Amino acid sequence: MVQEQHPDRAALYMQWQKMDWPVLADPFNLLGVKVVPITLLVDGSGIIRYKNPSEKDLKSFISARYPRTMIEEVDYSFDGSLEAREKALAEDPKNPVAHFRYGVALRQRFDSNERKFPDFGSAIASWQKALELQPDQYIWRRRIQQYGPRLDKPYSFYDWVNEARKDLKERGEEPHHLVAEPGGSEFAYPEKGGAGEATQAKHPDPEGKVPLDGKKLVTSSLVIVPSTKGDGAALRVHLRFQPSVSKKVHWTNDAGNVSFHFGSQDGYTIHDLQAPGKPPAVPTSAEERGIEFEIRPVKGEKLPAKIEGAAYYAVCEGIEGVCQFLRQPVIIKVPR
Repeated sequence: MVQEQHPDRAALYMQWQKMDWPVLADPFNLLGVKVVPITLLVDGSGIIRYKNPSEKDLKSFISARYPRTMIEEVDYSFDGSLEAREKALAEDPKNPVAHFRYGVALRQRFDSNERKFPDFGSAIASWQKALELQPDQYIWRRRIQQYGPRLDKPYSFYDWVNEARKDLKERGEEPHHLVAEPGGSEFAYPEKGGAGEATQAKHPDPEGKVPLDGKKLVTSSLVIVPSTKGDGAALRVHLRFQPSVSKKVHWTNDAGNVSFHFGSQDGYTIHDLQAPGKPPAVPTSAEERGIEFEIRPVKGEKLPAKIEGAAYYAVCEGIEGVCQFLRQPVIIKVPR
């Protein structure tokens, strides 16, 4: 059984490692475990006889003849829908489990065709609340760290994905499809500090003359994932940009990609900047684009209360609409 938000990623790993036994996915943590791995020895009646057994326990378990036990019929059904999780949270707003499971449901919708732009940020907020209420729950902590700063990561969560796909293709196999591709923070390796400041492109508008996107041709979302240690040492910022569907807006790919630039960098440094690469090899497109980076305070100081920057992009309205180079200010309010 895996405590995994994305069971399809576990399936890819199993395919890669030629693991052909049944594995159950438990994204909502119905098992109620706080840390993994654990080993449970279960008899033929479904009764757990040992947890994390020793070699002696294992031998005793194998040699034992446990009586067949009739277990009362139990309703094992679980409604993991967003509506059910929202209702459970409303009924018990101080329940950490309700907060965690609501976050899981939000992230599941974010990874579906029914995604709503704020879902990712709301999921992170729910997981943070759950961990605040129950700080010894490392399953929940890992769910946040997956998207958080490198200074808070125990390991790279999905550094194996590209290697797995390469090996599977060399074996003549089609890699298991992933519903949601891992992003920059999910590939990032842990770091204990000392990395250099991220290199940025020359600022396209140092005097602020580029027009504002006053018509909101591009919708943006901002998700801030601070360190789970609560030490203010770093935070990871996830920015997403989506051209307006209702206004028939699209990116102008020959004008480059969306970029993000900071104002005064007093008191902080930028690390691990993950900006979109080369635009698609077509004149126009309307896909969502993302930017990630890590913010760290200057040694001996705290991060400022807010950090200001702006996104820059070239977009057009409609098939024959006006094309413009615009900016969208972004204010990052640092959690305290």
